[in-house]
Amino acid sequence: MSSEEEHSLLDYLKSKEGVIILSIFSEVKEYLTTRQVAEYYGLKVRRNGIACCPFHDDKHPSMKIDKNYHCFACGVGGDAVDYVSRMYGLSQYDAALKLIEDFQLPISVRGRVTFNEQEKVRIRKEKAEKERIIHIKERFKKWCDQSIDILRDCLLEVEKIEIFLQDKPPDNVFSDDYAQILHAVPIMNYWMDILCMGEIAEKQELFMKNRREVEKLVQRVRNSEKRIMGESRGSAGCRDEQRGRCAL
Repeated sequence: MSSEEEHSLLDYLKSKEGVIILSIFSEVKEYLTTRQVAEYYGLKVRRNGIACCPFHDDKHPSMKIDKNYHCFACGVGGDAVDYVSRMYGLSQYDAALKLIEDFQLPISVRGRVTFNEQEKVRIRKEKAEKERIIHIKERFKKWCDQSIDILRDCLLEVEKIEIFLQDKPPDNVFSDDYAQILHAVPIMNYWMDILCMGEIAEKQELFMKNRREVEKLVQRVRNSEKRIMGESRGSAGCRDEQRGRCAL
């Protein structure tokens, strides 16, 4: 940019229209982070804020995105307005207008409807409610994934117990702990069927009504397993000791 162009830009920014545009940019960035914007327009962002850069052929996630964004591979970066400008080939001003339109932000723009304070409060509440729903959906999905892993691991542990108890004394096989485990198995399989193949309404009902019970049942099974393993080892030790005494 030449010296003359720099002066022209500074003069424009000092003008009334330039101040209005800068104000619009600032207000947009107060309401939105780049991550919110990127996810809204379809970018998949990991929990740690890393994503595949949409501005080059990114095979391995190289973009860090939160309030602003930066790609460590191709070097692009900026704020929410810059992201939309680059993504859709828009000017910074048109990108800001697109965000105001798409997110229904309570920002007054020349030639557009001006929001009064009551409307701004309503829009903020609606935005907060949308964010709350997104948070609940994320928490629900995370719980489903974790519960599948926990239940699968627990059922595998039950199989190990069944193998372990083969040829063990009746005291171990018919113990209260093993009875508890056998009682829990069909319940855990039922929950697994819901989480893996059930309708979304069934999963939501399980989440709302039984998520604590899932944790408690798994913990009971694991406690029973520890006692069975411990008692079996203890019984084996006693038998070995008795055989040693008989040999003497």
